[in-house]
Amino acid sequence: MTAPTSGMNIPQLADAARPRVVVALDLGSSLTRVIIQRIGFSPAGGIISKTFASHGYPFDDHVPVYMGDNHPYDRESVSLKYAFYILANAADKFVDEYPMIQRLRQEDSQAFRQKLRTGILELLREVRGWIFQNPRKDWAINNLPVSMPAQWGVEFEDVVRDLIREAFEWNKVEARNKVGFRREADGLTHYILNSPGYLDDVKVPGSNQVWLVIDFGGHNLNASLFWVRHNEQGPPQFFRLEQSFGAGGGTEHVLHGILVACATKCLNQDAGPGHPMCPAISEQIREAFTDPRVRGDWGPAQEGETPKAFSFGVPLWEEQNFLLCTFDQDEITQTWNEAHKAAFELVDDLLKNLRRRTAETDHPSIVPEPVIFIAGGSTKNKPVKRKLMAMVQEANLPAPVFLD
Repeated sequence: MTAPTSGMNIPQLADAARPRVVVALDLGSSLTRVIIQRIGFSPAGGIISKTFASHGYPFDDHVPVYMGDNHPYDRESVSLKYAFYILANAADKFVDEYPMIQRLRQEDSQAFRQKLRTGILELLREVRGWIFQNPRKDWAINNLPVSMPAQWGVEFEDVVRDLIREAFEWNKVEARNKVGFRREADGLTHYILNSPGYLDDVKVPGSNQVWLVIDFGGHNLNASLFWVRHNEQGPPQFFRLEQSFGAGGGTEHVLHGILVACATKCLNQDAGPGHPMCPAISEQIREAFTDPRVRGDWGPAQEGETPKAFSFGVPLWEEQNFLLCTFDQDEITQTWNEAHKAAFELVDDLLKNLRRRTAETDHPSIVPEPVIFIAGGSTKNKPVKRKLMAMVQEANLPAPVFLD
């Protein structure tokens, strides 16, 4: 008697038996976050995650371009997120809103573009190696959704998909079937809807709400408006009301303004000789700014607060020189204002939109309740958080819920 057979051959049966996973990829400007969820497992038992540094070193001829968490002081770094503006041929469109792109435009050539591709591929291959390391070497990826800024269109999607295809060694059909895209604020909304700790804070069974969800990272501010219906039982129903919104701004823009100002300050020293900006200087300033005490407090003083100043001290050991770049309160406020101008203008428009959608009508029983969620690295800056809270209060809307 022969064993029963199926329409699948042995390799197909073996592939079908492999554990299936969904891998979510968030291409952040400082950190790239990877989340793996096993299909058929609850989130509590089936999710693992890891972050990877997002910066690379494409401005010289040294290798590798991507060095993970290493920060050599003799090489100029850049967030590899900016590489996509060059590779998608979108630099001219966005350079005014993202002035950091200008540095990459100065170097633009086929050779430089290859370095940018190499850096991203090195990052993605490190991600792939972590996903499939023991004991996960036999896992199979069903889907790979990528979170992207609201302003990134199909030209960015094509570049991202092609780089993932090459890094994960998929063919074009596999890449098109597996790689999907969602806007950053949409991804945050889905996270909230599946997080009882946040959802229970605003859930009112039988109610309708309009959610404004803001993801304010270091690179830009993304936002989405959702209609949410809370049922008496079961999960809420929801749909997005408009296309997602986006504007450049955040702590990354603050750092850019600081580095631009320091280029002049380094040349004009009150004590000792000046020095032109170079990687040995910029990388030390970059590291100093990432200190939470600096990044968290940089900005306008509160009313009644004593104006403050901050100095970046930069030793140049080989030249036995020490540079001091001092910012008074007015300069601190100026760099902060310029870095957030477009983002705050967008928030103002969004709050007006939310206010309009939740205004009282002749049918108060169907007037939705406004709810605001705010997350992202830039909200760890105290002046940013104060500004957002003040804007919401001025719009006569309920206090926002800040996510950790």
